[in-house]
Amino acid sequence: MTPLFPSAFEEIILWTIFLTGMLVASLVENRGAKRSERLQNKAADRGTYVIGNITLLASLAIAILLGYSRIGIIPNWLFYPGLATYVLGIGFSFWAIFTLGQFYAPIVQVQFGHRVIESGPYRLIRHPIYAGGFLSFFGLGLALQSWASLLVLLVGIGFGYANRIRIEERFLVSELGDDYVEYSKKTKRVIPFIF
Repeated sequence: MTPLFPSAFEEIILWTIFLTGMLVASLVENRGAKRSERLQNKAADRGTYVIGNITLLASLAIAILLGYSRIGIIPNWLFYPGLATYVLGIGFSFWAIFTLGQFYAPIVQVQFGHRVIESGPYRLIRHPIYAGGFLSFFGLGLALQSWASLLVLLVGIGFGYANRIRIEERFLVSELGDDYVEYSKKTKRVIPFIF
């Protein structure tokens, strides 16, 4: 069986970048969760946060196992473009989170004074945090050099995000009304000009 990485250097790079990205994402999410707990906002999460995290962790574990098992091998030259895509996706999500500012929360909710944000990445798409997450896990699948890993990540993450987007959009229409409906007419969900 061929090793997943041509050298230990590539393995160290992958794990350093992957774990750093996950750690920073967790810290940002924790900060948003603590702020939203203090504010006691109106929420309609319906378990999407828990389901999404379980799906994410299961997808990651299976994808990493498939990559290390060398199931569905794709060319190893995709390693560095995959890592770059992973970092780009995380960066895009953080841009969206910082654009939301005080309105960011890891659960589906609205806050006092909540309004529709239409600046930054929200000019083109309604859910740039999810788009960035999807992009980052697409990159991770490439870095794992396995189409099977890539497929597991995209299906798992896609399922979690699709469920959350459905609930989130219904909730935002009910809470923000015509402002969100009008915004929805001007933007796509996760892929600019397409979907």
